[in-house]
Amino acid sequence: MLRASAITMSGYGVHARQIARWLVDKDKAGECKLYIHLLNWGDTPWILDKTRSNGLIGEIMSRATEPKEKCDVSIQLQLPNEWEPSLAKFNVGVTAAVETDKCNPNWVGCCNSMDLIIVPSEHTKLTLKNTGNITTPILVIPESYPDCFASNETVDLNMKLETTFNFLVFGQITGNNPENDRKNIFYTIKWLCETFKDNPDVGIVLKTNHGRNTRVDRNIVSNMLKQLLGEVRKGSGPPVYLVHGDLKDEEVISLLKEPSMKAMVNLTRGEGFGLPLLEAAVAGLPIIATNWSAHTEFLNQGKWIQIDYSMIPIHDSRIDDQIFMKGSRWAAPSEDSFKKRVKKFYENSSTPLQWARDLKESLLKTHSHEAIAKHYDEALKGIL
Repeated sequence: MLRASAITMSGYGVHARQIARWLVDKDKAGECKLYIHLLNWGDTPWILDKTRSNGLIGEIMSRATEPKEKCDVSIQLQLPNEWEPSLAKFNVGVTAAVETDKCNPNWVGCCNSMDLIIVPSEHTKLTLKNTGNITTPILVIPESYPDCFASNETVDLNMKLETTFNFLVFGQITGNNPENDRKNIFYTIKWLCETFKDNPDVGIVLKTNHGRNTRVDRNIVSNMLKQLLGEVRKGSGPPVYLVHGDLKDEEVISLLKEPSMKAMVNLTRGEGFGLPLLEAAVAGLPIIATNWSAHTEFLNQGKWIQIDYSMIPIHDSRIDDQIFMKGSRWAAPSEDSFKKRVKKFYENSSTPLQWARDLKESLLKTHSHEAIAKHYDEALKGIL
């Protein structure tokens, strides 16, 4: 039994589809009988096109049935407090937990009620371990990039970018003010605008949303962006190009490989894994990012532009006493470090471009679906 939000447009949905693909292959090979319990993930929409992801969505839907008896194994991709330790004879909890340095203390007992825990990063494992005495084994198995990222094929996005040196900012707006937005979109745009205020060559491509990928949401994001630019942009530039809506994998890789796209900028305050950063690195795009949390683990397979940070308590408005706890911390990227490094990158990007090419070759080998599937095979070889 796979219990997950496997057809939602969410980070957990993408992670769930990676695990589902591995299990569907085992089902087809006669190694197991797979059932899938489909869940919601917050307010995110569902993918209903059965042909998406090379037909994987249809394969998942066809297995969304209830077993007649208790399953031998459950794999539950949820927050720890949502796991059901009696769902099967052997229960595996999969989670990215929370992107801060500590989690809800109640999650310790939830972890200890499971037979095995799988997390996508050492950062997540450390967050759990820092919170209490977890006796259940915790294995780290990263996420993988989509197959099409290993290809040089792209589709025409008709971007019509007028600037020749563009920075890509990719991530959902996760808060309602600049201090509680985990992705730190507001300050990222502000600092880029201030650094390149008089440079006609530089542009910012922002792929974001605030909730669902609807026209209403696009209007909300557009209004937020206009208000922000009205406050922080001095002079005429740089221009900000808004990309909104559901992108297929082929469109994401095409966005990353747009010739005028020079780097991905991600001043995140914390990541449980950081899939957009993995995808950008696999596409060969130089990375400029906060030097803390999960994404550093795969980026450190090579070289990238690391932004200094300090650890600060999460903003009070983010505390919900369920996922984000009072007293937990995340990273505050250094404004001075970022502005110096991004300006230096603009002035001479040849060395970071070589770093990006080298990192790409490393990640293509270690984070393909086939490579990550072998980790799952090894982790569960004595169970499945």
